[in-house]
Amino acid sequence: MNLKKYIYLILLFLLVASCSNSKVLFTNIPENIKVKIPEAVITYGDLIDVNISSLNNQSTSIFSPTTLGKIGTIRNAEARKLDGYLVDGMGNIDLPILGKIKALGLTCSSLSESIKLKLKEYVQNPNVRTKILNFRVSILGEVAKPGTFEVINQSISFTELISRAGDFNKNADPTKVMIIRNSNDEIETRYLDLTSHEFLNSEYYFLKQNDKIYVRPDNASLAFDFGFLRNAGALSLLTSIIILIVR
Repeated sequence: MNLKKYIYLILLFLLVASCSNSKVLFTNIPENIKVKIPEAVITYGDLIDVNISSLNNQSTSIFSPTTLGKIGTIRNAEARKLDGYLVDGMGNIDLPILGKIKALGLTCSSLSESIKLKLKEYVQNPNVRTKILNFRVSILGEVAKPGTFEVINQSISFTELISRAGDFNKNADPTKVMIIRNSNDEIETRYLDLTSHEFLNSEYYFLKQNDKIYVRPDNASLAFDFGFLRNAGALSLLTSIIILIVR
């Protein structure tokens, strides 16, 4: 093979690799696949909103927060955060009158039941609702809008986060996406293949609070990390120069 043909083949490979924009997720998905939506589990540093009510509002008023941001029974988001109860280093929240209650490792529905049991000493037929106020996830790297996103309903899938971030850039590698997760007071990292339908059934498809996602560039982009060949105009110019050299 002469030098010209060799260089032409290299250029063709670079052109295809740098211009490829095929980001197909979940190939060969079986029919009728079902994925259970998990309930968020409370961990250290979570800020918990506790709403206590009963038929007699006066009997529950001593258990309710009293911020200036309160309007009737409706509080804005910032006021709710000020009223929230922090899960301390022992895994507890400290409520007025009731004292410390274990929250670590519980779901919000389980915590609500624990608080309700203690309340029955003071209030008849209490109703308790709890929510994690600082549930948020972050995504960085090869997406259109990287950043941190708050999750009001405490449930978000990997694909929904990618959608919120404006989808992958053309240089993203969906076969090796990193997730950074706080697990049992340790930092856990894992690479995930979003092109495999098996990912749908993994413990990572639904995200946990404070998960961080990094979408790395594909191999072609990593090979030319200065970005010169990511630009179609620059690639065309390089092709012309090499053709002139080998003539």
